[in-house]
Amino acid sequence: MEIILKNNKGFSWYKKNNIFFKGYFYIDNLFYENETALNYLNSIKVKKDFLKLIKKINGVFSLIINIGKNTYVASDVTRAFPIFYTTKNNELYISDDILYLKNTFNINDFNTLSSIELKSSNHTHGKKTLLNTIFQVQASEYLIIENNKIIYSDFFFTYAIKKESTNSYLYFRKKVNLAFENAFKRLLSSLNNRMVVIPLSAGFDSRLIAVFLKKYGYQNVVCYTYGSSNSPEIENSKNSAQKLGFKWYFIEYNIHLIAGFSKSNDFKEYAHFAGKFSSTPNLQEYFAVKYLKENNLISKESIFIPGYAGDLLGGSQFIKVIPKDLKKEEIITLILQKKFNNYPFSSNEKKLLQKEVKTNLKKLEKNYHKYIPSSVFENYDITEKIAKYIFNSASFYNFFGFEHRVPFWDKELLLLFKKLPQEFKILKLLFDDVLIEEYFKKFEIYFCNESLVTNKNLSLQKIKDRIKSFLPTFIKQKLLKKNDWNNYQPITNELLLMMRQNRLKIKRKSNDYNEIIAQWYLYFSKNKL
Repeated sequence: MEIILKNNKGFSWYKKNNIFFKGYFYIDNLFYENETALNYLNSIKVKKDFLKLIKKINGVFSLIINIGKNTYVASDVTRAFPIFYTTKNNELYISDDILYLKNTFNINDFNTLSSIELKSSNHTHGKKTLLNTIFQVQASEYLIIENNKIIYSDFFFTYAIKKESTNSYLYFRKKVNLAFENAFKRLLSSLNNRMVVIPLSAGFDSRLIAVFLKKYGYQNVVCYTYGSSNSPEIENSKNSAQKLGFKWYFIEYNIHLIAGFSKSNDFKEYAHFAGKFSSTPNLQEYFAVKYLKENNLISKESIFIPGYAGDLLGGSQFIKVIPKDLKKEEIITLILQKKFNNYPFSSNEKKLLQKEVKTNLKKLEKNYHKYIPSSVFENYDITEKIAKYIFNSASFYNFFGFEHRVPFWDKELLLLFKKLPQEFKILKLLFDDVLIEEYFKKFEIYFCNESLVTNKNLSLQKIKDRIKSFLPTFIKQKLLKKNDWNNYQPITNELLLMMRQNRLKIKRKSNDYNEIIAQWYLYFSKNKL
């Protein structure tokens, strides 16, 4: 077996004896990174120690540990630092650089099903990548390797539950408030007064991060907002930053910032770095982070703290995605309907996807039909889209040499919110209540122009979405442009132009701009651009 670890952007790999580690973690509220993490992991001597560790560890990491004749590999729930593996001449090769494996062993056979998955959902599913003989360690997965073979694999965390808690709303309100305090205190212990950079939108998640930094007196903070100059995000994000006393930048996504980006070597390198033949490279913040760095607006040692996936904890999937009475036999259909909607696939392709989703559900939890259906759906979404696309977006920061933190994915919060009764998740009832009443109003950053989701406006939106599905493509494209606050149109127009110039086939449903980026990335991966 050979281990090749090449990627040291943002976070570096650290090695000691037979241990390879990247990232950070907390144990009993103590923060470990770099050499301190290696010293802690050095106490792992037998399989039992390793299994106990990965169930206890709380953080963002990938690790490889050789113990006796076995090698153990694990990635945390965010899959922030993907690890890939392939076999050649009965030798197992493990690497964080899939392009290295592809080029070294001349692997050019693309997986047809993976290609469909990426175009329709922005990432490949399960352990597959776009390449037939290269696989990935999934979020919350661990492998046990012996004699160049993976003899066992499993998941050490699941968001699926068999029974909801029967505790009261008041009980959970207090517990959520306490869990937030604990999670953000752990976060603060990891910063060491380095500059914190917050991608501050008008939403609640990133705003809560800013509030906690203010609450505990952290002053070395920069906030930024990006996109179109008429974006509704600007007013509330700017007001939040100013009210809290933090420096704020707006980065306009105009033609001067964007034009010609796709031809630059920097962008092509980023596309491989972020895509890794398994996910569509997210482009939202690429230009903003690049701008901040090149104009020396932030420190080289800055730590980015995005509000990734806080809304999912709160119950965002129960707003427009998960029905109240989801049944176990409807889970696969709902996953296909809601998570594979960026590309039109045939009836035969649908059957293949149905089979694959069922297989992946069983691997995540063999007896998934015994769990609450909505929690099974959420667990699949966390392992797939949230890890492989949302958290993979942290590639923005790492590519330009910065670390990141994801406080909403603290294990204490995950373990608490997964038990939350569905009635408290619907319309993000409890989550928004805690944020508004305990934090935003107290810091005077809950604004009169904000409207929460209600049953009435949700029903109206569902009617609009239903009508929209029957509209002609050109009208859908106009509606997409009208709501394009991040100014994705000029970005994707450049990608469209590249594909058309190369006479490559493009399919449009006009659901969003990701359908263009996904098709572009697949062609890019195949060296057709």
